[in-house]
Amino acid sequence: MIMNQALTLVFLLTCTFSAEAEIYKWIDAEGKAHFSGSKPAHTASVENRNELERKSLPPTPVDNEIQAAPTVDLYVTSWCPYCKKAMAFLDKNHIPFTALDIEQNHHAAARKKALDPGYSGIPLAVINGATIRGFSEDSYQQAIARR
Repeated sequence: MIMNQALTLVFLLTCTFSAEAEIYKWIDAEGKAHFSGSKPAHTASVENRNELERKSLPPTPVDNEIQAAPTVDLYVTSWCPYCKKAMAFLDKNHIPFTALDIEQNHHAAARKKALDPGYSGIPLAVINGATIRGFSEDSYQQAIARR
């Protein structure tokens, strides 16, 4: 009984202390990457874990970059003339958009239906969070301006 308690205590103590080790990455003369828990002799191309984590983070956008491009999702079909006009308008104004063909992509069709269940027409644009039925240059420009 005492032995079980002692083992339990030892187990709990070992679990409560966190272990932390440095991980190093370096490139050898042949261009091959190596990872190790110890620092190599040649430290010219060595990176530790903190540097690797910092490099793996996406860059922080500048405020101007955030406002530079509106978010545009356009639910379309390949045969719809109004969809083509909407895409041409966005292209002409250099506005990046994601065209989602509801006939080719059942996930896009389901999202379109969830966004506006009462609208079965196309195109359906979502510009900066605003849902716009059909195509109207004025409506698109107003939604784009609301960044």
